[in-house]
Amino acid sequence: MLAQQAQVNAAAAEFMKDTPMYELYQRIAPRPEDFPRLLEKMGAAMAQDFDFSDEVRSLQMPTLIVAADADMAPPSHYVEIFKLLDGGLRDGGWMGEGRPQGGHALAILPGLTHYNLFASPLFTAATLNFLDER
Repeated sequence: MLAQQAQVNAAAAEFMKDTPMYELYQRIAPRPEDFPRLLEKMGAAMAQDFDFSDEVRSLQMPTLIVAADADMAPPSHYVEIFKLLDGGLRDGGWMGEGRPQGGHALAILPGLTHYNLFASPLFTAATLNFLDER
């Protein structure tokens, strides 16, 4: 994954022109010609080492973690994030009494990737269901 992320820079702009990301950027960006600049900034941000474990553990609001089953990281990574929120550590119980404290939830959506997750009806359904329960 790190090798793939290292390729995100202004030089990748031409290659990205056939992607939904580029098409959306061209439609909504105030300066569509700045797409290479966006890629450069994204690449620089992804090159920084980070660990947000402490920040995740301290989340006080109900949090839904959503990932595709073929996302950038393997599903096990999202399970580890969910564990930081007290999730997946025990049986949920008949009445949900074993669910994570704080109302956190995890959704690994089937048949999707990092690139099409946002456009899936499954994403919408999972997100709206989570919000409706609150």
